[in-house]
Amino acid sequence: MTSDEIEFLPKKYREKRKSHNFQVSRLLLIVVIVAGMSAVLLYQLASLHAVNLQVSALDSQHEKIMQLMQEVERSRAEVAVKRHHAKLQTFLDHPYPKSQIIAAIANPLPTEITITRLQVTVEQLAATSAKPPSEKGKSVPQGHPMVLDLKQLIGEAKAHRCTVEVEGTTDDTSCLYTFLASLHQAEIIESAKIESIDPHQKSDGSEFSNFTAHVKVKRGYLNHFETLVGRTIEAAPLAEGIR
Repeated sequence: MTSDEIEFLPKKYREKRKSHNFQVSRLLLIVVIVAGMSAVLLYQLASLHAVNLQVSALDSQHEKIMQLMQEVERSRAEVAVKRHHAKLQTFLDHPYPKSQIIAAIANPLPTEITITRLQVTVEQLAATSAKPPSEKGKSVPQGHPMVLDLKQLIGEAKAHRCTVEVEGTTDDTSCLYTFLASLHQAEIIESAKIESIDPHQKSDGSEFSNFTAHVKVKRGYLNHFETLVGRTIEAAPLAEGIR
């Protein structure tokens, strides 16, 4: 046995030292584990705090978006009401928009034809004997009051006939007939016909004719009133009225 193998310490002391070393090692392991768990917990808490901040920011943005959407809906509702009011007011002022009628007749106008007078006349048609529908059991119409009023006014206006008397001169009567025939293609024109032609001769010997024509506006045109006037309102400057 060498001197390195000789153990002078008692066996009881050696066992006590081993037990102490084991306890120290176990304590260090526990400390390491606790430190690791603490680090993980702190990381989780930091992550949770960051998530809470993001959620708060998203909640704030969501609230702002909801407010903006409510404002947009209110603006849309206001615009819709103003459009309904504009259409109703326009119809009350001009149930047969003269600008649309004149545009259909005079745009474009052949160079051989000169119009000297346009007169728009609205007359009441003969009343029918049909009885109005019974109110009993009739469903209440749905929609904005102004829209319902406009539909009712359009229905009442269908009992009227709109005609246009056109007077003018032409150097070519064949061109006049072609022009009147082309009016039938207009959306609002029902018919256009010559009432009279009065030939004349100028001082230079050339001929011309005075003419009178009658143009009937379609009654069904009123069914398209809302669409046509809506387009006119959108295109017209705010400072200008619709004639």
